[in-house]
Amino acid sequence: MELDTFIKHFEDAVEDLESGILTPETSFKDLKSWDSLAVLTVTDAMDMEYAVTLRKADFESAATVVQLFEIVQSKLTK
Repeated sequence: MELDTFIKHFEDAVEDLESGILTPETSFKDLKSWDSLAVLTVTDAMDMEYAVTLRKADFESAATVVQLFEIVQSKLTK
């Protein structure tokens, strides 16, 4: 799994988020469009693309896009 591809899936999942604005160090919780619906759509996107189920604790422990990416990666290797 590539970080750039992960970011693209993340951007596609979050409504009203322009493509190309996220970086690995973006604090996704500070995004204007980050809300409970975004959590659900990102969770669904990760399940569909990577067969990984993200939990509330995963979102709580990650502060940046790259940290969430690392969580998804760790779940892929289990």
